[in-house]
Amino acid sequence: MRFIDLFAGLGGFHVALKRLNHQCVFACEVDTCLQNLYSKNFGLKAHGDIRTVPRSRIPSHEILCAGFPCQPFSKAGTQEGLKCPRYGDLFDYVMRILREREPKYLILENVPNLARHEGGKTWKGMSNRLRRAGYTIREHRFSPHQFGIPQVRERIYIVGCRNGLDGFEWPAVK
Repeated sequence: MRFIDLFAGLGGFHVALKRLNHQCVFACEVDTCLQNLYSKNFGLKAHGDIRTVPRSRIPSHEILCAGFPCQPFSKAGTQEGLKCPRYGDLFDYVMRILREREPKYLILENVPNLARHEGGKTWKGMSNRLRRAGYTIREHRFSPHQFGIPQVRERIYIVGCRNGLDGFEWPAVK
């Protein structure tokens, strides 16, 4: 399947999906050092800020991956959430792409506090928007150490499918 890699960073989603023989057809990353590294590692130019990319440049795809910035939701961050002047609108761009391109699947990643931010109201609103866009979603928290990788860095992962998630199972932890 074809996938897009939004807020690509070092390309974690790219590595995982490439191992499953999927093809990245678009990436964006605002940090120029990470753009250069992404290009070097994957042979694909990562576009800059998603807010400046013309919608016509985003190709059709079956999987949307997005690790949207976590600073507004992190306990160590600003706690401004969706009102953050720098990053608060980026989830809106994810939603716009989901509505316009209607990929079958989505995979999102963020800090666990996203689910608790503003007493859970932020995540409730975001998850309602995903459901209204036609996705059945599930979320789960994982840390790399649960899979034998020596790093404790808990994250919330959100998966979604336009045709429901019957038969979907989260991977077993070690």
